This record gives sequence, structure tokens and C-alpha cells, in this order.
Amino acid sequence: MKLFWLKLQREFLRVLNIWTNKEKAGKRMKSLQDGIARVQARNTLEQDIPSLFAAPANTPKPRPIDILIPVYNGFEFLNPCLESIFRNTDLPFHLYLADDASPDEKVLPLLQKWAAKKAGQITLLQNGHNGGFAKTVNKLIQASAHDFALLNTDTEVPPGWASRLFYPIFTNENIASSGPWSNAGGAYQSLFFDNEETALQLPLEETDDLLRIFSPESYVLLPNLMGFCMAVSRTAVKQGGLFDEAYGRGYFEETDWCFRLNRLGKKHALVSNLFVYHKGFSSFGNTARYELLHQNRTLFKKRYPGALAAMRRARFTPKLQLIHFILLARYLRTQYNGFSSENAESTAPALCTQQKGEIFYYELRLGEKRQYACSRTDLRPYICMPQSFTRPV
Repeated sequence: MKLFWLKLQREFLRVLNIWTNKEKAGKRMKSLQDGIARVQARNTLEQDIPSLFAAPANTPKPRPIDILIPVYNGFEFLNPCLESIFRNTDLPFHLYLADDASPDEKVLPLLQKWAAKKAGQITLLQNGHNGGFAKTVNKLIQASAHDFALLNTDTEVPPGWASRLFYPIFTNENIASSGPWSNAGGAYQSLFFDNEETALQLPLEETDDLLRIFSPESYVLLPNLMGFCMAVSRTAVKQGGLFDEAYGRGYFEETDWCFRLNRLGKKHALVSNLFVYHKGFSSFGNTARYELLHQNRTLFKKRYPGALAAMRRARFTPKLQLIHFILLARYLRTQYNGFSSENAESTAPALCTQQKGEIFYYELRLGEKRQYACSRTDLRPYICMPQSFTRPV
């Protein structure tokens, strides 16, 4: 198998060399391009995977949720976060806040002000000493009663976020948790191929609007999700338990919980049609963050051998790649004038992916009404990774 992949990579590099030398391209390249054009003419992404864009079969009735926010410092993020929740949440909700003994003396008075302003809608809890992320989240879970959304203080949510985030949980009892795309969402959920913050070039609401082309049912099943914005089924908590407090102040506790639920046959869903802003790493300094990451990563690896490899493989799930491809291309279309109908052939982003032993080439192009379509072509034995073509420069 390793030799097979090496040969594929060698062939891909060889073809790249041919393409960069017009004198050697000749009939071989023309034949290849003609074949691609024929397949593109009859096979678009909309035809290939209609479920990505289809109207939902189920429309769940609105039901109340809880929103849980553990707070440790992050004073400058609290007002934008809370304002976005009260402005944009489209389900009945109760907000639970817990101050984890924040050293910043401005934090608790601000939370108390919000609790007084929204009396009856906010429950404020306080830790006498810093207990860490998992312990604080568990305290919030035990205080609440419904399916809940776990939010970081450094997030901002767009209009209509809650119904989209909870759609997989409300319509599929086997879904334990669901999460959105973001600008700082870890390995799966980052729109820009970067685990850390990438600044938005568009306002949050405009970025989120670009994702609404996808059906609520187009969510992607993954082995785990990031806890910065995570809807959680109350039933799943009853079955799998609370977050493990052995992870202390933070990192990997939600990943541990996801893999614990995986062992019970539950799934986790990336919501294709929702984008939530996340500042990223606002609670800890760089040194403390890397120490915690290393310590908790080691603990997680001991508990779940092979889990990190499974997470790496999940990044190249074909459905995830295709959705990511379209989302990023739509975002790029708003930024770069080069993506236009006049020169779409030379500038359209492209990717290759493997499905059931076959390798397909996807090329983004402009269709009618300046909407993007994606063509699929069987292009063995050439292979590449999506980052090679679609990362912003």
C-alpha cells in the first residue's frame, strides 16, 4: 500500500513537470483536458451529492435549550458574546454563567450586571477557587435541565444560530453533539486550514450567510468536536457521564467525552450551514497553553490508543472535503476579483480526494447566475491534498 501511494505521488509530480513545460504537454495533455471537460459538462456536485443542497425532510418543533458559559477572565469578550446571544438566539433559552474565580476583578461585577439586567433569563454561579474548565462545565451541566450549548466567552453567534446548531440533535437521537464551522475551530472546524485564529475579512453575519446554501441535513459525522461552541444532547450526558475533571484547567476534556460516547455508538455532527466566530486561546497565555496541551494530550493518548490517528484520518473524509471546498471558495469569491466568469478556467480552485479506492478531481467553476458548481472527474493516478489549491494567499 505504501508503495502504491508513493507511485501515485511520483506520477503526480511528473505530471506537474509536464504541465509546466508546454513543449512536452502535446496530445497527452489535450486529451486529458478534453476528458475533463466532457465529464464536467454532465457531472456537477449538485447532481452528484444532491443531499448537500436539498430541502430538509424534517423540521423539528422549537424546544427550549440551555446555554452554558464557563468564564475565566476574558473581560473584553464578554459583552460582545452575551449581546450576540440575546440578539440572535432563535430558540427559547436560559443562560447559565459560571465565574471560575477569575483573577480579573472586572469580570464578576460585569456578570452580576448582566444577571440583574436579564433577571429570570440568567443564572450566575461562582467558584470559590479556580477549579478548571471541566469542573466548571460539570457544575453548569448539573445546574441546567435541557439539551445545552456550551460556549466559550470569546465567541460570537450569528442570527438563527441555535436552531441550526441543534438540528442534528433534534432530528437524530444517535447524535451526541454538534458544532459549527469557525475561524479558529481546530482540525475539522476551521474554514481556513488553521487551528488558531484567522481574522475575518467579512463581518460575522456575511460570513455565516455564505454557508446557508447547505441543507441542515448535510452535517458531517466526525469522531469528535471542539468545545468552543458545542451543542450537547442531555440524553447523551445521562448515558456517557460528565466531562472528566482529570483534565484540570482545560484541553482535551471534550475530546475525551466525545470518544467515550463513540464507544457507546453515538456520533458527533459538524453542522455545514453555520459559522460562529471564535477568538481562540483567550483564557491562557502561550506558555501555560502549551504546557496544558502537552500534559492533557499525553493523558488522552493513554486512554484512547489510536484516537489521534483516527482524528487525522477524519480530516480527509470525502464529504467534509467537498463541503469545506465549496465554503472556502464562496468565501474567497467575496475577496478576490480573480474568481470571475471570464477567467474561471485558469483560476478556479481545485482539489483531489479518494473515495472507495478511486481518486477524483474536483474543480470549482462559475455556473449560471454566477453561482459556483463543482465538477468531478476520475483522474487516477494523480493525487493531491486540498490545501495545495484552496488555501488563501
